[in-house]
Amino acid sequence: MNDLRQRTRGKLIQNAVFSPLSALIIAAGIILVGLGVPIPVLSQPPFNLPAVWWLAGLVPLWLGVVGASVASRQAGEQAVSQALREEFDLTQIRNPSLRMNVKQAIAYRERIDKAVERFTDSAMQHRMQDVANQVEEWVRNIYALASRLDAFQNDEIIKKDLHDVPESIRRLKQRALQERDETIRRELDETIARRQAQYDNLLKLETAMDRADLQLENTLTALGTVYSQMLLLDARDVDSSKAQRLRENIAAQVNSLHDVLVSMEEVYNGSHDQLGRSHANMSAGAERAR
Repeated sequence: MNDLRQRTRGKLIQNAVFSPLSALIIAAGIILVGLGVPIPVLSQPPFNLPAVWWLAGLVPLWLGVVGASVASRQAGEQAVSQALREEFDLTQIRNPSLRMNVKQAIAYRERIDKAVERFTDSAMQHRMQDVANQVEEWVRNIYALASRLDAFQNDEIIKKDLHDVPESIRRLKQRALQERDETIRRELDETIARRQAQYDNLLKLETAMDRADLQLENTLTALGTVYSQMLLLDARDVDSSKAQRLRENIAAQVNSLHDVLVSMEEVYNGSHDQLGRSHANMSAGAERAR
């Protein structure tokens, strides 16, 4: 994965070009040249320079402003922050707690990127940038995990089924006890079994999501710990076992979150498929039971 700052250079240049000071210089050039405002002294003989020569002074000034902005550390940090927030769109996550977790993860990523700048030697900075890029993948998995949890928590069909299915099972069992027709009673027993299978899958899905929610809290804490450890590293530690353990810890966290995401997708998609089949089967069973 490329250095985040390299990947955001285009955005950094864009921000510099459209900065207020840059816009002011461009506007001044348009007005002075467009209205043909004479250049003091130079528009008079023997020079007789036309108004378009305003650009001879304004263009270098504009290039200087843009260049200074691109080279500015503050502007670079702003571009990185903007790029991260565009990639990890917090507005897509409706749950406030999950949104705050992702926001905190992004903040750690930004601080880690700043921490890399403490290493002045280019070779050391390159190695630590690899660590920062690992953390970016970590944050990407955190965002994916939070997005999946948010989708589950806002799934109205699952919410309704978790609330309604137990009561439906209770009513069906009560009816089966009172039913005298053997054929209808068998149909009711089959419907109850399907409902119970549906409810078991709902509980399995709910448990998987609860575990994922806990994993999200734990991995955010681990990310904060990694940030603290990175601040404690100095030039002597870059090639040491301490730095190696840090990289291994990050890799383990990234792989662990990836495994959780894969597991969640399997349970979530499998449950949705089975719930769909259960709804269809129960509808057919209800028709036969009438």
